[in-house]
Amino acid sequence: MCDYTQVEYACGHLRYTVRAWCVKYQETHKRCPANVVAIEYRLDEKCGTAFI
Repeated sequence: MCDYTQVEYACGHLRYTVRAWCVKYQETHKRCPANVVAIEYRLDEKCGTAFI
């Protein structure tokens, strides 16, 4: 399983960002189930403007 960070925004939406790709993904480029290893709160950001 690949390691992900769960990111929570002020609007309540969640996004999952990859922390590290697992060996299986690196070999096949097929995504496997996410393994959430951290939670990050961005309560001062709205999800629609988080990447601008």
